[in-house]
Amino acid sequence: MAALGLLGALYHLLNHAVFKGLLFLGAGAVIWRVHTRDMEHMGGLAKLMPLTGLAFLIGCMSISALPPLNGFISEWYTYQSLFSMSHDGNFVMRLSGPIAMVMLAITGALAAMCFVKVYGVSFCGGPRSEKAAQAREVPWQMTVSMLLLALLCVLLGVGASVVAPILAQVAMTLVGTHDVTVVQGSMLVPQLASQAMLSPALTFILLLALPLIPLAVYLLLKSNQSSFRRRGDPWACGYNWEQAMAVSAGGFTQPLRAMFASLYRLRKQLDPTPVLSRALEQTTAGATRAEPFWDDWIINPLVKASQRLGVRLQGMQSGDFRFYCLYVVIALVILLLLVAV
Repeated sequence: MAALGLLGALYHLLNHAVFKGLLFLGAGAVIWRVHTRDMEHMGGLAKLMPLTGLAFLIGCMSISALPPLNGFISEWYTYQSLFSMSHDGNFVMRLSGPIAMVMLAITGALAAMCFVKVYGVSFCGGPRSEKAAQAREVPWQMTVSMLLLALLCVLLGVGASVVAPILAQVAMTLVGTHDVTVVQGSMLVPQLASQAMLSPALTFILLLALPLIPLAVYLLLKSNQSSFRRRGDPWACGYNWEQAMAVSAGGFTQPLRAMFASLYRLRKQLDPTPVLSRALEQTTAGATRAEPFWDDWIINPLVKASQRLGVRLQGMQSGDFRFYCLYVVIALVILLLLVAV
């Protein structure tokens, strides 16, 4: 279990050296062409800088741990070590394993959302400034360095069955054990094949074949003589379309800022008028009628308690998918804790 966790850590260390180097080079290339560090003034760079956009996209997918790239492999081994810890070991380890898995899953989701924002705002859509509209591809020396690192991200993912045993030997030497199996042929296994199996090469082939289905549908529809696609300006509720109407980086992450407002220590401006009016109402109100004892002390408190409970339960059905995901995570934590105990 310790060797498996150390293998995941070493693999992740190697991956970070690759895809973070790629992302830094990509960011430098973009800043060099656009002459700004503000993503709100970029946009549309995937068409203007296609090779840089492709390499940066691979880096974003790798750091987001999407299969079959290298970041997914190291996180897969890390998850498998946490699964092993939740089944083996003492009570504290069995309790810590599920909690660590949930925290790692939340961190991965936040990382994926972060780089969806980075790539979407910077490379997708239309140019958000004149400098972005005038951008062009960087010199070939910069492009080749980014493409080589992007290729390395793919090779470290697809060829994990070759890289993992080498890093496993280092991990087993540091831990002092020699009986950990991490690869069986081209399949990745965490000690036992009955626990989990993963074929990065097969996953890569399936992901390459997946776009063939929509491509076949597109060609089938295109062969039809009738026109099924019309070009036009985006609908902007009757207003003339402007690039400023596009989704901004701040707007994309606004739900997260609201969710983690206590951590960011965001402050809201308070209008004192309603507070003062309610206070004055309390001071000026007088007795207009005499309420029965049972209504004051039993019926009304029960009614108000029921109403407050109903309002809180109604808030759980707000229609916001973020809260529904949070409920799933909470239920998962509770179930994992019950299984661990």
